Amino acid sequence: MNNYPEILKLKKYQEENEIRVALLGERDSLLFVKFGSKKGSWEIYIQDEGGDFDESNQILCIYLILKSLEDYIDETDFLAWSNFYGLDDFDIFWLDYYRSLDKIMYEIEFHFGKIDPCINSFDYELRAGAFQELTRKSR
Repeated sequence: MNNYPEILKLKKYQEENEIRVALLGERDSLLFVKFGSKKGSWEIYIQDEGGDFDESNQILCIYLILKSLEDYIDETDFLAWSNFYGLDDFDIFWLDYYRSLDKIMYEIEFHFGKIDPCINSFDYELRAGAFQELTRKSR
């Protein structure tokens, strides 16, 4: 694990901010999670394509949340975001949730700094490098 500064950065992020993640449920293809610390808590929907979410591996959970928030930043509008996640863009629930993400992002960045999942998206998609090491920890 020491060979991956990305993982050490995520661990430091978690420890400095005393972040805890808990699974609350799911809707459609997304997990509903609580991202919390002493500074506040936020309920966020995240994608977990590989079935990696494991509350016993908090660093991995934090990565998945930060990656989902980064996806929100990268997608240019609601239609692009809903298509990215394979969601029904006519579902008013998702439109309302998408609109709420702006406030969630602002608050998280206010308390913890710029959203940075630390691990390269290609490592996540290919299940290689730092992401592979991160998932290995939960086994």
